[in-house]
Amino acid sequence: MNQIPTITQVKQALHKLAEQKNRPYYELCTAKEVKYALENGLEHPLIDELRGLIQERTIPQDITYDKKVSHARLTKKRVYPTREQEIGIIRWLNESRYSLSKISRVADCGGSTLSQIRLGKQKFTMDVYNKIIYAQKELGDMA
Repeated sequence: MNQIPTITQVKQALHKLAEQKNRPYYELCTAKEVKYALENGLEHPLIDELRGLIQERTIPQDITYDKKVSHARLTKKRVYPTREQEIGIIRWLNESRYSLSKISRVADCGGSTLSQIRLGKQKFTMDVYNKIIYAQKELGDMA
């Protein structure tokens, strides 16, 4: 482990370790303790057991649309939809038979965000666009 793992990597490794030991999952505070020990070169009884379980962060090669992971999320750059895509989303939000709260639950977006988009008052990224498209497909309400 040349590089300090992220808290997510430590939590996942502790999760695997708990399964291997057939014991309850470790608490978040334990993951924080282990990460702190790794960052500061301190000793912790779980570090040696976790060495083989902590994986390097990689971008998965088999990302599909159903996982709701956009290119923008992976590259950490803001990418915006085209004007035609924006108009299509605004039109769908205005004409949909579903309430904004239902769409927001399926799309995992805030209802107020969808309301602002519907009124044309807020721009949105491709990440939000992909979430709304996912909701369209899930709800079976393609315009």
